[in-house]
Amino acid sequence: MKKLKITGIILLAATMGVLRGQEPDTGVRSLSLDEAVSFALEHNLNVANARLDVTAADKRVWEATASGLPQMDASFNYNNNLALATTLIPDFFNDPSEKIEVQFGTKHYATAGLRANQIIFSGQYIIGLQTAKLYKEFMKKNRDLSEQQVKEAVIQGYYLVLLSESTLEALRGNLQNIKTSYQETLELYNAGFVEETDAEQLEVTLADLENSVLSMERQVVASRNLLKYQMGMILEDEIELTDDLDQMVGDLELQVLLDLQMEVEENIEYQLLKDQERLAEMDLKLKKTDYMPNLSAFFSLDFTAQRQEFNLFDSEEDWYKASAVGLSLNVPVFSSGLRMAAVAQKKIAYEQAVNNREFASRGMKVDFMQAQYDFANALEKYKREEKSLELTKKVAERTRAKYEEGMASSLDLTQLNDQYLRTLTNYTSAMVDLLNAKLSLDRLLNKL
Repeated sequence: MKKLKITGIILLAATMGVLRGQEPDTGVRSLSLDEAVSFALEHNLNVANARLDVTAADKRVWEATASGLPQMDASFNYNNNLALATTLIPDFFNDPSEKIEVQFGTKHYATAGLRANQIIFSGQYIIGLQTAKLYKEFMKKNRDLSEQQVKEAVIQGYYLVLLSESTLEALRGNLQNIKTSYQETLELYNAGFVEETDAEQLEVTLADLENSVLSMERQVVASRNLLKYQMGMILEDEIELTDDLDQMVGDLELQVLLDLQMEVEENIEYQLLKDQERLAEMDLKLKKTDYMPNLSAFFSLDFTAQRQEFNLFDSEEDWYKASAVGLSLNVPVFSSGLRMAAVAQKKIAYEQAVNNREFASRGMKVDFMQAQYDFANALEKYKREEKSLELTKKVAERTRAKYEEGMASSLDLTQLNDQYLRTLTNYTSAMVDLLNAKLSLDRLLNKL
């Protein structure tokens, strides 16, 4: 899983449309991380489609089941013989060597029938039903994977908004401090106590900070839009996030996460590959049933009407009945290697599915080891940046005091301000990196 980066992701959010969610009465929806995830699972259309796939798979199971139950069809046919066919037959009554013209049938001819069929034995039916049930389980796991992916995207989006808002808050705080220092320096310059360069230097810093604040305000809006999109909420809805990064990092059980072990069989993506392997195996079995005989029973009931006049529905006229019951057995004998070639192809597909599953299993183990390394590195970076921030705060307080006493220049103050901003940004980014590293572990361990 790639770590969050503000650049690029935020620009993407500005071009994305979003789906309408529920609007609160206040016009602003307060969301904890858990609430944001719950909202997304209810409104995200990818999840909705995955759930519809499960419903469709359930119907597919019944379709396969019903195909082996009794099937019955009714039919009705009517012919108007505009000109009956003429047949030549020997004249048995007079001279057999002579031919006479005869016509068989009536002008109006109708049939009404009923056909019923019942499978008694069919290998295709048995394997097909098993395959349909397995496919349903596969689609359930696919739904779970879709939900997991949406959760991961929403959590990342939530982190991104908090990172943007934290950076904006820091920029605004520094902007206010520089404004205060600039006003004080300007008064001192007018009174002749400092040089004009000191005031100009702070003015340049002030202008840079104002531009940074405006840029970050736009990034905050864009990151919120991205989160709304991932949640299935429309762009016009207002949201307010109630969780904060410090709280989230504080809730992490750091040593437990470092000591986790992975069971590949618990990973949802591995389970999907396992099901794909089983489906390929069932497909192979299904193709082998082409060698097996099929046995079915049938029943037919027919009524015919033959009229010179169109009076098919006259109750005084007769309909002639015919009925039959029987068995139909189909035994494959010879196909010139057609069935053998088809089975061989399915066997190759099954072997490929086995290889894909095994290759993915090894890759997941490597991914988990890398995720553990990334988490350990992110933890070390977070602790390092946390300590750096504490030191920078102390230096900033001393430097500002010296500046107010005339013992430090505006350049010193500006440089320290830049250093503090970088340290604060690094610290906040380190928190997000740590949370994202934990998120990668959760995904691989199927704990989202």
